[in-house]
Amino acid sequence: MRKPKVTNPSDPVLWCKEAAVRMEAGDNKGAIYCYQESLKLRPEVSDVWFNVGCLYEKGGDKNAALGCFLTASRMFPADFRFPAERARMLAEMKHYSEAAEVISDAVSINPHSPLLLSNKAAYLIFAQNPAEALTAAEEALSIDPAYTAAYLHKAHALLLLGKGEEARSVLSGADADDPRVVKMQANISLRLQDAAAGLSAAQKLVEMTPEDDEAWSLFGSASAYLGDTEGAAKAFMQAMKLNPKEKSYKANLLAVKKMT
Repeated sequence: MRKPKVTNPSDPVLWCKEAAVRMEAGDNKGAIYCYQESLKLRPEVSDVWFNVGCLYEKGGDKNAALGCFLTASRMFPADFRFPAERARMLAEMKHYSEAAEVISDAVSINPHSPLLLSNKAAYLIFAQNPAEALTAAEEALSIDPAYTAAYLHKAHALLLLGKGEEARSVLSGADADDPRVVKMQANISLRLQDAAAGLSAAQKLVEMTPEDDEAWSLFGSASAYLGDTEGAAKAFMQAMKLNPKEKSYKANLLAVKKMT
């Protein structure tokens, strides 16, 4: 493939415009080349670095993307986007402890972002550090008392800390019409062996998100705990239909059938 060209190779703006054209055409490699040519001429444009990192990730070169964001973090220490993106990528790669450390850099730059603090809480939960996750989630809620993700992470952290009832109570302040909240309510109720409350939440959830296999699984579990084996079997069958790769649904279905 021939390398992209512009009418004036000394003009970084032309290289960026050509990069945009290449992106529109789906030529990510060509777009990266154009952006890199622009950076050779004018490396101090943070948005160009950000675009290059995103294009590397889109093309599947995660190491190059991480390296790009790391270099940009050092060049633009006041731009929270670069550590935030690195942290997100690291979390997606299941490097949760490192992700939590990196997102802390983004939070230090932008300490009033509920999104960053909530993401930090999520990474800490997966890093098996629920105490610090709880703190981060509470900080997020102090900034935005309506931030749903922070409620979920706070409840999850409390649950991991053995404070199930407190976790359930926390969700009373969250948006009751958000499926994520209803799912967490169902999960917590079942953990607390409150099958009636779990069933109520699960019923609401399957009405809200009938395409969600986990919703049907929760409905099946709650039904089974309450002795409704027929309803449980139907729910697990629906979960299997929606996600045949999840082996636990079949196992639960067989267990329920043995109860009849």
